[in-house]
This record gives sequence, C-alpha cells and structure tokens, in this order.
Amino acid sequence: MNPFFRPLIPMAFVLTPSLVTQGNDLLRQHVIQQLQETRKCFGCNLAGVNFSGANLQRIDLRSANLQGANLKNANLRYANLEWADIREANLQRADLTGAILKNTLLTDADLQKANLSASNLEGSNLRNADLSHANLLKALKNNDIQIRNSVTLCETVLPNGVFSGRCN
Repeated sequence: MNPFFRPLIPMAFVLTPSLVTQGNDLLRQHVIQQLQETRKCFGCNLAGVNFSGANLQRIDLRSANLQGANLKNANLRYANLEWADIREANLQRADLTGAILKNTLLTDADLQKANLSASNLEGSNLRNADLSHANLLKALKNNDIQIRNSVTLCETVLPNGVFSGRCN
C-alpha cells in the first residue's frame, strides 16, 4: 500500500458513519417531500418521524413503517394506513375518523383521547395499546378489543357506544 494513504484509513472509518447518517436524512427528506406532493407513500420508512399536529387527511400510507412516530394531534381523517407498522407511536388526540387501519400493527401505541370513530380496525393488532378516553364509536373490528389484546381502556367509547368504565 502506498505510504501516503496509510494515515487516511482511520479517518475514513471516522467519516463513514456521519456520511451514512447524512444519506439517510437526505433520503427521509426526499420521502417526506414526495409525501407532501403526492399524498401517497406506499411502503415508506418513516420510523420515528415527527408529524405532530400535521394535516395528513386522506393520505395513503399503506404498508408504511411509522414505528415510534410522533403523530400527536395529527389529522389522519380518512387516511389509508392498511398494513402499516405504527407500533410504539404517539397518537394522542389524533383524529383517525374513518381511517382504514385494516391489518395495522398498533402494538404499544398511545391512542389516548384519539378519535377512531367509523374507522376500520379489522385484523389490527392493538396489543398493549392505550385507548384511554378514545372514541371508537361505530369502528369496525373483528375481535374483542379488550380481552384478546390486553388493551388499556379507561372511559373509552366502544364501537357499540357503550363506555368501557372508569379508570383504575
């Protein structure tokens, strides 16, 4: 090896992680720009993204990775989130009225005070999700939300209009 290049090798290992991070940030910015322009992003990786308070009404995020995303107070009315991965996401006070959440992973999601009225939850995994004070009126589902999924329900409006009961 040329002796001139030997001192540069350790520097390459130091710079590589920052270049990878910058590349990922640029890719994510491109994906978000595409999402803003087309309102569609099938299978996008948006894990950990901050969409707090964003207007995502009627957005198509089928099969998207939104794991750990911040969607607090987001407008997701009539959004298509079918087959999306929304595990461990913050959806507090999010408006998901009429949203398609079929076969969606909502494991460990925080849905406190979220509005899920008339949404489609068929086949969704709500294991360990917090639905305290949420509105599920007229939501479609194919199983018992509380018993099978260890869901936290606290003064939650269930799909049939009945309140789940008081908080412990």
